[in-house]
Amino acid sequence: MVSEYAYAKVNLALYVGDTLPTGYHEVKNIMVPVDLYDSLTFEVLNKEIILLDNTKIDVEKNLVYKAAKLFIDTYNIKSGVLINLDKKIPSEAGLAGGSSDAAATLRGLNRLFNLDKTLDELAQLGAQLGSDVPYCVYQKACLCVGTGTECKLLDVSYDKWPILLVKPPFGCSTKDIYKAFDPNKESLESRIDKVIEGLKENDLEKLNQNMFNDLETPAFEVVKELKKIKSIMSESVHTMMSGSGSTLFSISKDVEVLEELKKKLSKYNFVCLTKLL
Repeated sequence: MVSEYAYAKVNLALYVGDTLPTGYHEVKNIMVPVDLYDSLTFEVLNKEIILLDNTKIDVEKNLVYKAAKLFIDTYNIKSGVLINLDKKIPSEAGLAGGSSDAAATLRGLNRLFNLDKTLDELAQLGAQLGSDVPYCVYQKACLCVGTGTECKLLDVSYDKWPILLVKPPFGCSTKDIYKAFDPNKESLESRIDKVIEGLKENDLEKLNQNMFNDLETPAFEVVKELKKIKSIMSESVHTMMSGSGSTLFSISKDVEVLEELKKKLSKYNFVCLTKLL
């Protein structure tokens, strides 16, 4: 049996650029892992893929199942696999829970069947499953460009600062968020280098001053409750949305401030105080 952890992520910078011929947007995206994870185990079966999980997703629509099938078909594996998924990362949260599960499946099956594929090879395969999957293969601080599938590992070493994640009892439709995105808005692309500097210099103040998410404004227009939650959090500490939502997060050295905020927001669906990885 092989085990893997699938860690959540947050976006420290998310720049949305022009629409590409494929219909997707060009993005520049800085992501870092968070100490919140799903657990997966893998065992060899004779033929079929069996997924046992604690989600409500139809098995064949689950990214774990899709990743297993892609891996087995691509590398002509003759055996099947039994996968157990214990899910802790909330869905529709902007935390890449499904993508991280898919990436963990690629890593786990690579080990289970002793194929010795590199992470780069697995990331390239994972791009067929979704734009966040390649990043999730690495589970390290990355700058992701193109449609998000081209990942550059960042040579940074930062403190594992405490982070508060607040996921309300509703998700955000990525399609609706992008539809509401204003392509003529002021570009914050130049802040990306400052965010990377903040990580390299282990400077949380610089990081908080420069973090941005181009999808936050359209998300607040589509789901107005999110803006109210951010207003509450921002009274105490810098707050930003992760991905296309609906999770809001705050990073602070002051754990007591985050703990008080956690109590204040306890009525919401998922409130988790953890740390960066």
